[in-house]
Amino acid sequence: MSEVSQEAIRAYWKEHREQLRQCETQRSTLTNLLLVITAALSALIVQQQFSTYVMPLCLFVALIGAYGAVTVSKYFERASYHLSQARALTKDLVELGALSSDERLVRARADHYLQFPRLHRIRLHRLWVVLHLAIALYGLSLFGVCVAVA
Repeated sequence: MSEVSQEAIRAYWKEHREQLRQCETQRSTLTNLLLVITAALSALIVQQQFSTYVMPLCLFVALIGAYGAVTVSKYFERASYHLSQARALTKDLVELGALSSDERLVRARADHYLQFPRLHRIRLHRLWVVLHLAIALYGLSLFGVCVAVA
């Protein structure tokens, strides 16, 4: 019975890890798509010499930047959920004796933090949110240029 329980926990753990990876893949895909759209719309806006006709496109760039910031935040929330679930299941596997204790992992983590004392404090999801907010500000800047030219 214990063997079945361990296998069920392992399968559930694997599912959460796969869901975590999927969240990261979706975040990456969305970011790449929004960057391509922003670049294409920027080229069109410049080609049209910042005329009043492209003002909606400028606002659209700002809108997709804001949308991206909210969406990557949601992806982070989902990834955090799946990671916390996987960590809880890992503890269950340790308690059942299916895994050894995590002393080596704790030491490796401490060594990593010593090797990168500043960088480990920067949260990657914040960098992604800032990138998308920068796209939003860029769209508003393009709009400002269009207003100034008009």
